[in-house]
Amino acid sequence: MFEAKKLPTVLSSEELLDKAFGRASKVKGRNRRERTLNKLATVSNVLRDYFNRIIKSHPSYDNLPEFYRDMIDLLVGIRRIKRALASLNWANGMIQKIISKAIRDVKGGKDPVQVLRSTYGRISSIVNQIDGDLRFLNDLKGTLREIPTLTEDPTVVVAGYPNVGKSSFVSRVSSVKPEIASYPFTTKRIHVGYLNLNGRIQIIDTPGLLDRPLHKRNEIERKAILCLKHIADCILFIIDPTIDIEPQKNLLEEIKKNFDVPIIVAYSKSDLHDKRDLPAFSSLTGEGIDGIIEEIKRNLFDHNSRRNFF
Repeated sequence: MFEAKKLPTVLSSEELLDKAFGRASKVKGRNRRERTLNKLATVSNVLRDYFNRIIKSHPSYDNLPEFYRDMIDLLVGIRRIKRALASLNWANGMIQKIISKAIRDVKGGKDPVQVLRSTYGRISSIVNQIDGDLRFLNDLKGTLREIPTLTEDPTVVVAGYPNVGKSSFVSRVSSVKPEIASYPFTTKRIHVGYLNLNGRIQIIDTPGLLDRPLHKRNEIERKAILCLKHIADCILFIIDPTIDIEPQKNLLEEIKKNFDVPIIVAYSKSDLHDKRDLPAFSSLTGEGIDGIIEEIKRNLFDHNSRRNFF
């Protein structure tokens, strides 16, 4: 399981240097030589421990379950994360070499003040070189927070065109309260709610999909595809008959062709139309909601779970 909240806040280069040099400024010694050696050791320990903590806080991205791996790759790019972590590792190695040489120079009789000044300059240069990577890793935590932490409960993924009533349905029947508005792609993130049906189920509200080839889908749509691909035990496909149905049916056929799980098809907004050749519901009035829940229950618990993302 992946939890972005466990990733640490990462300091900028300026903040990190202030931390290391500030800690060293408080170090004492019996004379200039001893004081300089103690300062160098302090800077070494602070930076080494900091870099190691940041690097070790990240999981092995290649070994994450497919859903998390693909979602992280979509949002930021796993190669980009690896490059940033490699930069920190490189900086750590270079700094330790510089400090080791400085310690030898001081012990060899060189002027401690000159050595310390030169060493601080070289360390600053290296840390400043990786400022972009430090800032990227700090921003990463916020970006990856939109990836939900999933459970092993049976899962229904709600799919369909934008603005057909997916979020309203999920909000009506579960614990999640996704953002709802009357324009396409309101749902830009994946929202996870829970519903008790003789056992808890996950119900996932996904961004809307359009009837177009995968390579033309935007990042928002590809989030929905990853949910359908990796975590759906059942799909609730919602059609809004108050708008053009044909592209919605085309999208449904594409989903049927690509995803081998039970699919429930239902009309939304039943308070605004009289079509009843499919199950119909209204999140506004509650009409038909119980029937949809019964269909979800039957399909989820009669279907062998393909839980494979843990």
